[in-house]
Amino acid sequence: MIRVPGIPDGLFVRDESIPMTKEEIRVLALSKAGLFRGARFLDVGSGTGSVTVEAALFVGEEGVVYAVDKDKRAVELTRRNVEKFGLRNVRLIEGDAVEVVPRLEESFDAAFVGGGSENIEAILEAVYSKLKAGGRLVVDAIMLDTAYRAIKALEELGAAEVEVVEVMVAKGMRVRHGVVMLARNPIFIIRGVKHA
Repeated sequence: MIRVPGIPDGLFVRDESIPMTKEEIRVLALSKAGLFRGARFLDVGSGTGSVTVEAALFVGEEGVVYAVDKDKRAVELTRRNVEKFGLRNVRLIEGDAVEVVPRLEESFDAAFVGGGSENIEAILEAVYSKLKAGGRLVVDAIMLDTAYRAIKALEELGAAEVEVVEVMVAKGMRVRHGVVMLARNPIFIIRGVKHA
């Protein structure tokens, strides 16, 4: 039985060339998104689909998750993981978020944007425009530059409660004489709330 949040990374179908938001970061990011049963959620840059899957399980059949990625392989990998977890409340969209998101008919209670984009400001503007009043926009970023640009973009869009958290995780790996801790890249999680 799968319980959320925190699906173990090893349960997802993987392709090492496509990024995946890791378990501990997913848990924190989705917590910052403030999801609830029946929520409308947007995942931009779905990659492996780990955030999409966790969010879809959490919002339940009465909710919906839109997963957008411009990489055809990422969309297919997300599809495989959605099917693996037996989800029917996910809508997959292949395309550039700046072009695709404004055309969506839904408005969203929360959204997640995977970091690292050279076009982060335009993506955040497109996503922010589709949030309901009080909706939360969460960004994760590996690069300090992306985190800074995301914070500035959210402030310029008029988001309230803009905050940033830096997360450093080390995972234990069993070796011959015990357990060694292997550090993962530090991740910035940025959140802003759309004004009413």
